[in-house]
Amino acid sequence: MSDPRANNQNSPVSETERSLFGEILDWMLAPLLFVWPLSIAFTHYFANNVANFPYDQSLREHASAIARQIKLVGGKPVLNLPASARALLRADETDSVYFHVVTQDGRLLAGDKELPMPTVLKDENPLAGEIYLRDTEFNGQDLRIAYTYLAEAQMPRERWVIVEVAETTDKRTQLANKIVASVILPQFIII
Repeated sequence: MSDPRANNQNSPVSETERSLFGEILDWMLAPLLFVWPLSIAFTHYFANNVANFPYDQSLREHASAIARQIKLVGGKPVLNLPASARALLRADETDSVYFHVVTQDGRLLAGDKELPMPTVLKDENPLAGEIYLRDTEFNGQDLRIAYTYLAEAQMPRERWVIVEVAETTDKRTQLANKIVASVILPQFIII
């Protein structure tokens, strides 16, 4: 014998089952559709932080390496940066890398003259030898810059030398996008 309800698609039991399924779907899907974009935003934020870390470390090392090639002799900077070191610094297939060594009054000692001059805030209290990071824009591209100050003991701040190494952010963006895609796709499949 067959169940008469199985053959009749318009029976009250079938409508109740679909209605219950619809309610469950509404109660589950609506919060998921709200939470998923939040998850994407958080994932993007953390992916950018993760992507920045190794590239920031590399920039710090470049700035430190250039700073080690500068000696202050009687308060005057003497730069010994061989051409091979400059070539190694620029050996990046994805991003453009720039550097310059400048005085506080804006005099270029070495490097790329087209790189924008640093702006030091008056309330900023930098320490010589510390490496700092900042973001700026240059020729329509985002740049991440590592910079440090060189000074002798008791040297007035106006005579400090600034070393900056900058790179465009294409590799960072690519890595962050890969991280986001690797998290978002499994989330979408689970939903």
